[in-house]
Amino acid sequence: MELPKRPKGDEFTSVGEYPALRRRLRDVASRLDIPTVVSYAFDKRTRILPYIFTSHRMAPSGARAVAAALHDSGLTNVRIVLQQWTPNFRPSRAKLDGKPIEMFLVSSMQIHAECAYGLVADACSIDPDRRPLILAGGPKAIYEPWDLFGIGGDPNVSADVVVTGEEFVLMQLVEVLLEYRAQDGTMLEAFRRARSDGTLNGIPGLIFRENDAPHSRLVNTGIQRMVRDLDEMPHPVIGYKLLERPHWGRTLKLNPLAENKVRYHSFISSLTMTHGCKFNCDYCPIPAYNQRTYRHKSGDRLVDEMRRLREELGLGLFFGTDDNFFNDRDSVAEMFQKMSRAKINGRPFHKSVRWGTEATEFDTWKNRDLLPAGRKSGLRALWFGIEDLTATLIKKGQSVNKTAELFDMLNTVGICPMPMMMHHDGQPLYSREGMYGLLNQVKFLRQSGAQSLQVTVLTPAVGTRSYEDTFNKGWVFDSVGGKPVLQHQFDGNHAVASESKKPWRTQLNVLAAYAYYYNPLNFVRNLIRPKNRLAMAGAYDQLRGMIGLVKTAATSSVWALRLARGPIVRKLAPPGPVEPMLDLSQPDAQEPVAPSPLAATPQRREFIQVGTVPRNADTVTA
Repeated sequence: MELPKRPKGDEFTSVGEYPALRRRLRDVASRLDIPTVVSYAFDKRTRILPYIFTSHRMAPSGARAVAAALHDSGLTNVRIVLQQWTPNFRPSRAKLDGKPIEMFLVSSMQIHAECAYGLVADACSIDPDRRPLILAGGPKAIYEPWDLFGIGGDPNVSADVVVTGEEFVLMQLVEVLLEYRAQDGTMLEAFRRARSDGTLNGIPGLIFRENDAPHSRLVNTGIQRMVRDLDEMPHPVIGYKLLERPHWGRTLKLNPLAENKVRYHSFISSLTMTHGCKFNCDYCPIPAYNQRTYRHKSGDRLVDEMRRLREELGLGLFFGTDDNFFNDRDSVAEMFQKMSRAKINGRPFHKSVRWGTEATEFDTWKNRDLLPAGRKSGLRALWFGIEDLTATLIKKGQSVNKTAELFDMLNTVGICPMPMMMHHDGQPLYSREGMYGLLNQVKFLRQSGAQSLQVTVLTPAVGTRSYEDTFNKGWVFDSVGGKPVLQHQFDGNHAVASESKKPWRTQLNVLAAYAYYYNPLNFVRNLIRPKNRLAMAGAYDQLRGMIGLVKTAATSSVWALRLARGPIVRKLAPPGPVEPMLDLSQPDAQEPVAPSPLAATPQRREFIQVGTVPRNADTVTA
């Protein structure tokens, strides 16, 4: 399931290629009006700790980046629909400026896939000659693109094309389609003609049906080429001005969300700062997706992005969507220097904006001398994927002593340490000696100055080396208590894979860890016996955590009870394509790759708000 790598030296676009592509598109698109909707699928069942307070208050960067690229390329009649804000939206009812939409794009993570299926199905319910061109993207499409075709076993419920790369791939596709689209034609007609001519085969990062015949084979054009310089991306302020305002209707409002209202609905602004990580954990898809490379924006670009978002939209709280922010010392030092010296509306940068991001403990420790400069740049929180303090699960340079020293240093400087832990089979809830027990580690982190805590269950993730092996060993649950395990439950908050005969203990252990950390006693401790300057931040997080724990406890307890009662039916093989696929990146691409029924099983695909469509899978009862 791990993505292959392009030949060395061919991973990136050439310098200036992406901006030049958008300029060419503007010349063509300026004469056209193509109503376009970019939607972000969201499953409300995933709204529990640790995401309960951010899922609705942070407009996802992926959908915004796609819409910004389209708008910056001249396709200005575009709207972003976030399903967490507009849960009843129907593409079949959508109109922009009184016109039906001509392109419908849906982005989805795996845990929101059921909702993405429902959106695609609704778009496919339109008359075949009048429906929009349907494009799918996002993590779900990148790692399991075949799942967006033949949804529910119906070949007529499918995306037209799946984009398995970034916005550059999409814009290459749009350029080709505009060449085929006549003044009075549609993008769907253009797609069909371009596909028939074989023109799409030369765009790496696409998957589509070979023709409109039912169950025709899928064509895979290979792995994307990435934009090397992230400064070439369109400005994020563009996307924020295209958001559909929250409502309960099925159609689109006449105008997007007012600019002076954005900060009230997207209180936190996600920003792309860097991409890539030097580590190679077998449960993480990030290194392979980035083709073992590291990319970053310049300090000047980040200053400009935060300044404009602050001045034009009033946004002042930012979260970097980084994989490992401290991966490269020189780039981080340059960012800190530029931000520390900048001003917004005459005020020092760090007094106008606050931001946080993700990093590894190893690289933060190695660059700990940069932390004071980070504080002056506005850095206020660092999330660490520590996973396991004893390094039994994975070794990423973390240790008990290093954690204590680093957390103390961060608290002294004024940066909140935010650890993220991962509970796994074999780890006890508590150990009498040492630090292996989950509660032992939670207690240590709190005493060391952690200002928040995230605990998830080790869950097989698509796009990782360990994904297929976990299925082949029979650890992944297909159904529990007679009910199928759906994709929204692969959120790290449900025990859905275990070799243990009592997986319900794992579920309750995570709940116990949250309750041990988030409770009234620790809340009062932060107030009356502050250990550092960030005690009030910790008290605030304690309060939010206790509130979020109520819903989390209800969800976790129900799932734990189902696990205890059983029966648990386990999968024999990982999900995979059910139709042959032609991989054009292979030398012998004339013959399609036909999956064996014993080598792969179709993913269970439930429709949200459309109906449940079960699919068969090879299973074994435990």
